[in-house]
Amino acid sequence: MILLLSCLGLGACAAPTPAPTTAATASPHIASLTTAVNFFNESPLLAARVAAGDLPPVDQRLPANPMILQPEESVGIYGGTLETPVANLGNRLNVIGYEPLVRWDSQWLRVIPNIAQAVDSSQDATTYTFHLRQGLRWSDGRPFTADDILFWYEAVFTNPELTPMTPGWLSVNGAPVTVETTGSDVVTFRFARPNSLFLSELATSLGTILVRYPRHYLAQFHPSYNPGAAQLVAGAGFASWVELFQSRAGLENLELPTLNAWVIVERGRQIVAERNPYYWKVDTDFNQLPYIDRVVFVQVQSQEEYQALLQDGAAHLVFDNEFTGLSVTETAASLKPVTLVSSYSSAVVIALNLNHPDPLLRQAFQNKAFRIGLSHAINRPGLIADFFDGAGEPYQVAPRPESPFYNEQLARQYTEYDSELANSFLDQAGYAQRDAQGFRLRPDGPRLSFRLETNAARLVPMLEFISQGWREVGVETTVAYYPPDQPQAYADTLFANQHDTYVSEGVGGLDVILQPVYYFPLHPFASWYATGWARWYLNPANPQAVEPPPAVQRQMELFDQVRSTADSDLQLQLMAELLEIAADEFYVMGAVLAPNSRLYTSTNLHNVPPLMPLSVINYPTPAPSNPAQYFITPTAAP
Repeated sequence: MILLLSCLGLGACAAPTPAPTTAATASPHIASLTTAVNFFNESPLLAARVAAGDLPPVDQRLPANPMILQPEESVGIYGGTLETPVANLGNRLNVIGYEPLVRWDSQWLRVIPNIAQAVDSSQDATTYTFHLRQGLRWSDGRPFTADDILFWYEAVFTNPELTPMTPGWLSVNGAPVTVETTGSDVVTFRFARPNSLFLSELATSLGTILVRYPRHYLAQFHPSYNPGAAQLVAGAGFASWVELFQSRAGLENLELPTLNAWVIVERGRQIVAERNPYYWKVDTDFNQLPYIDRVVFVQVQSQEEYQALLQDGAAHLVFDNEFTGLSVTETAASLKPVTLVSSYSSAVVIALNLNHPDPLLRQAFQNKAFRIGLSHAINRPGLIADFFDGAGEPYQVAPRPESPFYNEQLARQYTEYDSELANSFLDQAGYAQRDAQGFRLRPDGPRLSFRLETNAARLVPMLEFISQGWREVGVETTVAYYPPDQPQAYADTLFANQHDTYVSEGVGGLDVILQPVYYFPLHPFASWYATGWARWYLNPANPQAVEPPPAVQRQMELFDQVRSTADSDLQLQLMAELLEIAADEFYVMGAVLAPNSRLYTSTNLHNVPPLMPLSVINYPTPAPSNPAQYFITPTAAP
């Protein structure tokens, strides 16, 4: 399902990767203790606290079976502060936090153990039993047990005030998962029907939600566990217990215990995180991780400030283009590049609302010839030249060439820039009539006009470029941008199905099975081009559901079969058929294959892989590369 990075770097692989949907397996970079270890090493900072009586000895802070990480290059040294400049403090916290029950290995090849040291899955993919590491502790030293996961399930997941809508990955055909515990270190998840994708989805950043609710701390804020919780509400200045609980369970709460390698101790102009003395991973020499003492995210508010910080050599981990138009390579050539292999399909996805409330716009958008005409009117070579420095290739929304799911038709069709061909298809679609200014008319007389809507500032100039091309073939479009300070306006428009289009970057380039939202209407809050059809898929009785055409229904049947089987070969066959239908239907249009990007590190930061995938949710870059094993060597004094 996910390709080895060696394949990603060199091109398409002939053999498909094993589907990471079976029980969690071992990894070359992961091991477990099989014999007793009489000693562990620890940071000098923690050793001093042990000597002072502030902490118990390291062997009492680690679980009975800590996870062993094989360092990327070598066993590291303790100490140092890792500094990362960011434009938005919330964007890069994956560096310090990604600890689900199971996780992806660093190559995004398979699901491996993490908090759970072993997983038993039933043959029919309905039951998953996790065996937790005994002796795990939260960052405040209190035990982490199966009761913490049960607390999440009973207090949060099944509480309609805290979880008004069941997440799709935790349900099958609308039936939510059930959770039960057997003792302190065994927890079982049961689905009413097969869900072979559960472990893969659990290994994404979504899976961290299950282990973010320490019962010993949060129960005091929940009325089902503390009858006095209501009295805490008014004293804390909240209007309801729900607001109080969400505040105390939020990552902004510095008191909230965590299982991460570093614990956030300061929030403001910068975020400061310090090593977790109870972190439960060690290296191959039994040194407790992390190596680095502190991680600091420095918020910079201008390109000038960002540039100055890089030139000073203070940054250790830098994401390219944190500020649009400022290249790291031009600013700090001494930094080492790390290639980030994009998991996205197209860098620009235009999704017309096929379930638009205006019946005449809906008729136009559902007309395949109309969509083909618009696609041929996109000047992709010009877009690549003007916005991608001439590097790129025309591409629809499709699995990337490196993927075993690559579909030539889906990826390349209708990408030729040809105004004459575009006009021919638009005429064929029934919109040959024009007004005096040359704009095409709707069947009821007015000019055919709609908006290109996005909340991504970087896409606005590209959409203006595309809009001009469409106006030249007689289709009037305008660009509607929803700035970051108006998130609710954008959300309200989408949720009410009042949008003309949805424009974003296209997921599903590599994580095809985990992110098929552009290949068929999977979920109403992801497949924005057909929310009514997606609602029908989840619940045909929903008043907002719209019965989809037979081809769409066939895709839904196919994906149900994908989720029902753990046979990777059969999954490939089923998804291939699903993608063939997507190619024939041509729901959404793309522009350019999403380019790879780079991460830069200082020359004295080590154990960072030279190549890693780039994703946000499914592979929360760079977390699966195990930043806990990064280390910093001191630089010589000038």
